[in-house]
Amino acid sequence: MTKLTLFVSPRACSLACHIALEESGLPYEIRVTRIRNGEHQTEEYLRVNPWGKIPALRIDNEVLTEAHAILSYIGDTAPAEKQLLPRGNPLLRARAHEWMNFLSGTVHIAFRPLFRPQYLIEDPSRFEELKKTGIPILRKTLLEVDSRLAGKTWALGDGYSVADPYLLVFWIWSQRDDVVEHAPDLPNWRAHAERMFEREATWAALDREGVTSDNISLP
Repeated sequence: MTKLTLFVSPRACSLACHIALEESGLPYEIRVTRIRNGEHQTEEYLRVNPWGKIPALRIDNEVLTEAHAILSYIGDTAPAEKQLLPRGNPLLRARAHEWMNFLSGTVHIAFRPLFRPQYLIEDPSRFEELKKTGIPILRKTLLEVDSRLAGKTWALGDGYSVADPYLLVFWIWSQRDDVVEHAPDLPNWRAHAERMFEREATWAALDREGVTSDNISLP
């Protein structure tokens, strides 16, 4: 049997992979590696992923990185009846990848002026200026996600997929104490998040990472 070990950090993108694994029914182990404590830069973790990024999925003796890739692997490895990544419908499958690519390549990056301004500009005195430029872009991006969810139960329509826990990660980020004042009203995304929070797998993953309703909005 394939041994799966997922390296996660609470409230990071790895949460999507954690929820997806829980939904899949596949046996797996979790290694909590807290980014906020610098644990992703320790020698131990750098032997797993020399890039020092979270998440990482150890598959027997190989390591897979990047949330999109890990979610795709989980979707394809889960029992076919789960349909976590659509099979037999090339367009719907492509839509799942469209969502995940949009979330990783556009939505994630839109948070960077607020979360990691030092990645974009060296001078700390200009961080506030960068935020003023970045916040309108973030708002526009969040509204685009909300628009794409209009009239849908899940990202792909009626069927739950690995794209849905990925959406939840960025919803949680949009409601962080240091972000929510900048976020627009997102009724479709809020309804999607509420459905996600009704699923046992969501809270199983959150509980395992020590995330509760009391600390979920912390920076």
